[in-house]
Amino acid sequence: MPRKNKLSSENGGPTDEIRVDGLRLRSVLGVRPDERAAPRDLVAHVRLGLDLAPAARSDDLADTVDWASLCDRLRACAARRADRLAETLADALAREALADPRVAWVRLRLEKPGALADAATASISVFRTRPSAPAP
Repeated sequence: MPRKNKLSSENGGPTDEIRVDGLRLRSVLGVRPDERAAPRDLVAHVRLGLDLAPAARSDDLADTVDWASLCDRLRACAARRADRLAETLADALAREALADPRVAWVRLRLEKPGALADAATASISVFRTRPSAPAP
């Protein structure tokens, strides 16, 4: 039996997405003293689940998430933090994205370039939902 998409229009969950890939952030992040000495470059890839139909009908920015505003909020969130774990920062960024009541869920991948000597980057991914929103 085929698996139903939990975010199908049958159950009212949003299947539309806004994506921002490769957002550059700066934050103090790490456990070692050299990592805590100064902010470092990080990269976020963000997917937001929401209903884009109202914006499509109105052609009005007020009916959707403003990409530039979202990026400004995420950069500001990262800049004011000094976390030891990427998991902690990714959770804070995801919750910042959920601050917009139209966003039902967020999937965020946070990369820490240079974290490992033999890899271009290391990353973690988190998925957060608004309590009343169905999960994908």
